[in-house]
Amino acid sequence: MKSRRKPGSGGTRAGPPRRARWLRAPALLLILIAGGTPGGLAAEARSERVLPRFSGPLLGGGIGSTDSFAGRRGLIYAFATTDDSAPEMARLAGRIIRDAAGANIAVLAVNRDLEPERVQPFVDGYFEGLPVILDRELSITRKLGVPPGRSALYVIDADGYIISAFAWEPEGILGAAEAYEAELRRVLRLEPLDQSTRPLLGTSPPAPAFELESLAGTTASLEKLRGKVIALVFFLPTCPHCHDALQYLDRLKRKPGYEDLEVVPVSIRNRPFLMREMREDLELELPLYVDLEASTQQSYEHRLGVPDTVLIDRSGRILSRFGGISPRIEAMISMTLRQALGVPNPILLSRSEYSGSGMCQACHRAQHSSWLLTRHAHAYDTLLEHGEERNSECIGCHSVGWSERGGYDLDQPREHLEGVQCENCHGRGGPHQSPDFLAEKGGYAGVCADCHTATHSLNFIFSERLPEVSHAAQLRFANLSLEERRALLEQREHRQRSLFHDADYVGSRACADCHSREFALWQKTPHARALETLEAQKRAGSADCQRCHTTGFEAAGGFPSGGEALGGVGCESCHGPGGAHVGPDARRSGTILGLTDKCDSCVILQICGSCHDDANDPGFEFELEEKLERVRHGSGSAPAGSAAE
Repeated sequence: MKSRRKPGSGGTRAGPPRRARWLRAPALLLILIAGGTPGGLAAEARSERVLPRFSGPLLGGGIGSTDSFAGRRGLIYAFATTDDSAPEMARLAGRIIRDAAGANIAVLAVNRDLEPERVQPFVDGYFEGLPVILDRELSITRKLGVPPGRSALYVIDADGYIISAFAWEPEGILGAAEAYEAELRRVLRLEPLDQSTRPLLGTSPPAPAFELESLAGTTASLEKLRGKVIALVFFLPTCPHCHDALQYLDRLKRKPGYEDLEVVPVSIRNRPFLMREMREDLELELPLYVDLEASTQQSYEHRLGVPDTVLIDRSGRILSRFGGISPRIEAMISMTLRQALGVPNPILLSRSEYSGSGMCQACHRAQHSSWLLTRHAHAYDTLLEHGEERNSECIGCHSVGWSERGGYDLDQPREHLEGVQCENCHGRGGPHQSPDFLAEKGGYAGVCADCHTATHSLNFIFSERLPEVSHAAQLRFANLSLEERRALLEQREHRQRSLFHDADYVGSRACADCHSREFALWQKTPHARALETLEAQKRAGSADCQRCHTTGFEAAGGFPSGGEALGGVGCESCHGPGGAHVGPDARRSGTILGLTDKCDSCVILQICGSCHDDANDPGFEFELEEKLERVRHGSGSAPAGSAAE
């Protein structure tokens, strides 16, 4: 685990500064997306900066400070109850804050009201348990640069840098609140705001019905176009990136063999004169459609970011959805449309860089869908939750092509190369560009061994783990609903499997002869007295509780058959049963699990997490490093509050 500096304490980070973005309501009218994110345009942009350190009195008593952000992503809500946008921003912040807690995102509010009696009722109405620092002298507000008279939200990364800022200027824009929330969720990597019209976890949801009228008076509807492949594009007439997208689709539509492709451009602003002017300037042959009641925008859950391209297959199901336009996105759209149309589909992989799984999806939808149900697909999220996304010791096994040309790079992080993807297992471009990759690695077992080492993967057995990621083995899940797919992922996230080698439990006293110092330190920890805790609570007879407060519960030689010596969380709870490790004829090597060389998050958390789970110790996984210090005994330091004997 890397060491952490506190926010505002200076220091350097890997890679050059990124930019902190301000997003305000007027910008939502002109969200010009180069890479598919509304954050690509802001009314104002400033260089990324370190979060200034501050502290102050909390509403209700105590002191709050930026120390709560150390090693964690954070969200700061700065407000006054008198701000014009206070209720709207508070509702938005409240929804985000509720989900942030489960993603290890620390949240802190800063209030600048001069009348304290106004604050508590406001907070009670929108938040529960939110720490609020009172900033009546405005010193914190000035440090943060809060816009005068407006509420603001600041997103902090795990290294203590402000990476995004949101200030709301109410303009009465339809859908502005939802657009703000969608963008905040994207930046924070929280569950998306909208679900039903997005092909999540390999699903292809049905496309909502639409009926639109063109500038020429013709109509287009989903029913009329059934049997065709549709590219439905939400655009803004004054958006240059929209111009690029429309010109690209116009060229594609004109090609021979694309007669069954229907491009339906829908303006999110009904300004016919601007639409006609744009069509003439760009020399488009495509018809342009208006959405007078914004009904199509609403049914497709469009959130103002443009261009927003929805690809619909012949049966009326959504294949893919792309935000923004770029050469890479154009290539993915081309390959997806050609595959759906059944026309020749040249492979458009990058010639010099890793392409990412999105490129593979166009031709290998079933395999891509099965991959999305594995923990590999969400490996980068683990780093985000633990604040390790810029740790070079971790990122190599949680991204694509790390340290290789055209691969993931902390200097220029690329979102499409996050996670363990197709090219991790099949080489850059797969067999199309790296035909000898598997042979050079010694097969898939050799590929897996690069990351699944003894330090980072507990009791890794290739043949046991392969079914969890094999495309063929995942075919049985092809017909699962979105809800069922989520449940499967949740089950895999908290899977139960054997952590140790088979052997009889012998009790901690058997370890004392060779490990007297470690035994003495263990005796001073809460683990040694875990069963006593149950007795004090009159729950010592509960089998459910004994499972985590004793050693080797119901296993050979374990509690209760092993007697009182197995009461408490003993050595074998963390290192495995010692029956094959102690005794005159025991084979010492490889029979017990050493932990001093293991990664805390990758390995030790699996052991601790079998009992310190969400039901019994919520948030434990995010406090692991701190709590380990209370029980650690193999690193040369005594547990907190004890002296080595």
